[in-house]
Amino acid sequence: MRVDPEGESSVPRASDVELPTVPNALRSAPRSRGALPPDGENDSAVFVGRATHGPTRSAAYELRREEASRARAYSACAFVLAVLVLAEESLFDESPSASVLSLASFVTLAVAAAHAYRSTSDPLRYTRPVARALAGASLLASTCLSYRAGVFSPAPMVTTLGVAFYGLGEDRVAAYGYTGAAGLAYGAIAWLVASGRVSDPGVIRANGASVVARLAMITLVPLMYAMTLWHARLSRRGTLNAIERSNEWYREVRQRDVQLEEANRDLDNLLKLHASDAAAHTGSRAGPYLILDRIGRGAMGEVYSAKHVETGTLAAVKLILATAIDDPLLMQRFLREGDAASKLRAPNVVQIYEVGNMDDGSPYLAMELLRGHDLAWHLRKRGQLSLDEVMSFVDQVAAGLEAARVAGVVHRDLKPQNLFLAQQMNASPIWKILDFGVSRLADSGGTLTKDVIVGTPGYMSPEQAGGTSTTHRSDLFSFGAVVYRALTGEPPFAGSDTPQTLYQVVYRNPIQPTSLLAGLPPDIDLVLAIALAKDPADRFESALDMANAMRLAMRSALDPRRRLHARTLLAALPWGTGTRDSSSDLDEISLSDAEAIELP
Repeated sequence: MRVDPEGESSVPRASDVELPTVPNALRSAPRSRGALPPDGENDSAVFVGRATHGPTRSAAYELRREEASRARAYSACAFVLAVLVLAEESLFDESPSASVLSLASFVTLAVAAAHAYRSTSDPLRYTRPVARALAGASLLASTCLSYRAGVFSPAPMVTTLGVAFYGLGEDRVAAYGYTGAAGLAYGAIAWLVASGRVSDPGVIRANGASVVARLAMITLVPLMYAMTLWHARLSRRGTLNAIERSNEWYREVRQRDVQLEEANRDLDNLLKLHASDAAAHTGSRAGPYLILDRIGRGAMGEVYSAKHVETGTLAAVKLILATAIDDPLLMQRFLREGDAASKLRAPNVVQIYEVGNMDDGSPYLAMELLRGHDLAWHLRKRGQLSLDEVMSFVDQVAAGLEAARVAGVVHRDLKPQNLFLAQQMNASPIWKILDFGVSRLADSGGTLTKDVIVGTPGYMSPEQAGGTSTTHRSDLFSFGAVVYRALTGEPPFAGSDTPQTLYQVVYRNPIQPTSLLAGLPPDIDLVLAIALAKDPADRFESALDMANAMRLAMRSALDPRRRLHARTLLAALPWGTGTRDSSSDLDEISLSDAEAIELP
């Protein structure tokens, strides 16, 4: 078992949890279909994607939503301007060819504005081609308006509306392209008019202005465009930074809440441990082991430190509680732990030394005594692990899960409390998998858990939450949930109560990992999307397969077939969304007061 390096016992773990089965009606809900998340910056990329949802959406995502709203207002203004200019055509006196060009430009603007306005009714339809078409139409119409109203009139200032709008947007090509083209177009036309090479048809003319005054206007207008663009880009950068800081603060508060909740849960278990009766077995014998101090207690058993009377080898001895001896199910589960773990001989699985019976007939398990802390302790202390630490953790736990798969053992309760970083003499710490008490043996006739859900709600697989059969791929889902928690500092599935947590496990995808952790390689999102797939067949073949994919993802070198598979999964169920828009199904899995169980 485990104790602290200083010799003090670590916080005891909560025992196994059994939850009522999720009804079939909820289990059979259809999947929703969604848009494929945008990949990179390209001309067809959607401005407002569905890749990030929840209260910690990225700053870029929030600005995309805001840009779609601004585009709707801008296109409405452009349409109104086009209609007004077309209606007042008689005010302008110019050649027929110029009139035709002007009419064509404002008709084009009206059509482009109407199309953009219609597109922004659904932000997902507002794409770069739509935005750039509106930019081109706006540029042509504003240039014609400046020429017709007068290059030295206030008309060129209308162009600053477009400069400000596109300057605040995500599309740098539209922002700088529109501003540069507008400045060049105005400068060219104004120079031609000022030099007398073309006549000035403007309603407002500067016939009496000096050459110096005209040159000043030619210079100041493009300069005003450039200053407007600079201010807009500066404002966008400031808004991005403000949103990112706000999200960072929010994520920190969320992580502190998670850590506090986990600490309170373990404190409750610690109080229960010390409030219980004095250690009844201290000084007794468990086979060749002399039982010493109690170091842990759960609902099913107690764990004592022990010493082999002949060799002096230290061990951890797990004994079933007297109150559980008369329960056949708990007794079988206790023996199942020894049976399952004894089949595994791997460095990354806790080693079982001996399974036997004490003098009074009660069973015991003797296993290696581990010094260190479990993953839950590390996450409470630090919030999350670094990417390199997670990769080391993934490699070692994957090796333990592979040993379990080869032996035909499904753990079924993989969670931070059951993954232990054991300190070693003259060697690096090593991650070990603990507690096979609710495991399933491939060659057994059952799981000892008929008609109930066994596991920890926030980390169990959808098939466990649905009460159906489990395989090694069920452990892969739990493994993916643990990796998500270790990387982002937040649990992937967390509700206010057990039914809501189970609902999220079965029907919802968590928030996109890269929106919670800046600098995380995007391929990590795709690896976790596969690991957390709702259908077991969509997950990795094995834990080693997942670990290899994680290693490639760290270098942004994930196999293209993996990427396609992950994006297909995310198209069906994007990050932060569920398979149903309504949450009314929660009523179907509500627990009665008698069934409610405190989560571990």
